[in-house]
Amino acid sequence: MMLVLDLDGTLFDTSARWHECKKLSREDRKTLFWVPDRVFWECYQSPRFMNLDEPKWKVIRFVKRLIEEKEPEVIAVVSGRSEKQRKETLKQMSNIGIETNEIVLRGEKDFRKDYEFKKFVIRELMEKYDQNKAIVIDDSDVVLKYLEEEEIEVIDAKTIAKGEKKENMNTL
Repeated sequence: MMLVLDLDGTLFDTSARWHECKKLSREDRKTLFWVPDRVFWECYQSPRFMNLDEPKWKVIRFVKRLIEEKEPEVIAVVSGRSEKQRKETLKQMSNIGIETNEIVLRGEKDFRKDYEFKKFVIRELMEKYDQNKAIVIDDSDVVLKYLEEEEIEVIDAKTIAKGEKKENMNTL
């Protein structure tokens, strides 16, 4: 079994980084109408404010218990974060104490929808590591729905964070 983890919104609260990048984007409104979004995303997908990300300890504890109980052969991170964020991402993962076999981040020119990117990467990882089952923990309703339709087991990180995860992990 392979365990696949998302980062932003799942293992980390990135709202402070989001807020700082939004402020920068608003400050740049004197330029062309489409520039603020570009300014925002360039900021958000850079390491600039990643030090503001906060670990979501409730989710992290759940993940660590799941790892203990299920003993996955492979633990991978699949995130829409940019490759420019790899160094900071590795530090963050080290700081929360979750070791992975692989961390897959979005390439610089990869503009696929998050659910398309993640489905493709997860299938690729399952093949690479010869895994016929994956459990994915993510916070995106669209990603979760899309993966479920592909018969990939999913856990909604939002329900873990709110303490609504009532299922016993042994039933997964």
